[in-house]
Amino acid sequence: MKQTLTEQDKLKLKSDFMLVREKGRKETGPYAVMLYLPPEAPDSEETVKCGIICSRRFDRRAVKRNRARRLLWESFRLMKRRIVPCRMIFIPRREILNARMQDVAARMELMFARAGILKHSRK
Repeated sequence: MKQTLTEQDKLKLKSDFMLVREKGRKETGPYAVMLYLPPEAPDSEETVKCGIICSRRFDRRAVKRNRARRLLWESFRLMKRRIVPCRMIFIPRREILNARMQDVAARMELMFARAGILKHSRK
């Protein structure tokens, strides 16, 4: 079965980003910070939605910012079927620039498990 990212998988509205930032919980890892709205929250949805914030403060060069985004999107794409419906935002850290895709995906999976949003490890 195909694992693709669609437009419905992405957070787009500023109001969605603000909701997750205000009411969400935080998980940190070496490559990114994850803010997520727990599935039990009254504002949660029936689908998994993700957004990535990578400003010029991360790095001045667009090439570096885009690489960080690509690594996070690819890791999310591979794991989105295993996540319970929730909204999340990722903010990359500079260490991600020296990381391989497999390392980012493994650390992201650990963050999901600690947050309790993996389907098999739901609290």
